[in-house]
Amino acid sequence: VRDLRNAIAEKGRFPVANLRMILRGKALQDEEDGEDVYVTLKDEVQKFKLPPSASRWKRKLYYFLRNKLKLPDIILMGLFSLSLKMWAIITLWFILAPIAHRWELGPIFLLGTGFSIILLNLGKRQPGDVSAYSIFNEDFRELPGTYNAERIDRDIRAGHI
Repeated sequence: VRDLRNAIAEKGRFPVANLRMILRGKALQDEEDGEDVYVTLKDEVQKFKLPPSASRWKRKLYYFLRNKLKLPDIILMGLFSLSLKMWAIITLWFILAPIAHRWELGPIFLLGTGFSIILLNLGKRQPGDVSAYSIFNEDFRELPGTYNAERIDRDIRAGHI
């Protein structure tokens, strides 16, 4: 720890007395019980890795962004988690936004974007799945345990309430 502190002080031209070495939230001392303290530093585990099936151009872009531009893993995750189709849609949106603004259709463009996001993310139900809203189910079938006026009426007449 003492050697590391001296090397950092020398390289950065800092006073050695003002440097405090901290590892994983704990301050490191130069000595403990009169003995020098040794610390083994490991390379940090990478949080984000490309899948082995990633294309060649994706790998080249990834290594350029990570090694040359030193982008953090969180940004790399955001960039590489979206599909090419989604990037095309985002790019198109940013191209169309100034045009909508110029024609004074900005609020309509934003509302249209919001409705599009909602409608495109509704998803599809699998055969046999029932909706939580009975009006969307065959014969208006309700989910088991649904508590509604009909059930309250049935419970009152049966003497359960």
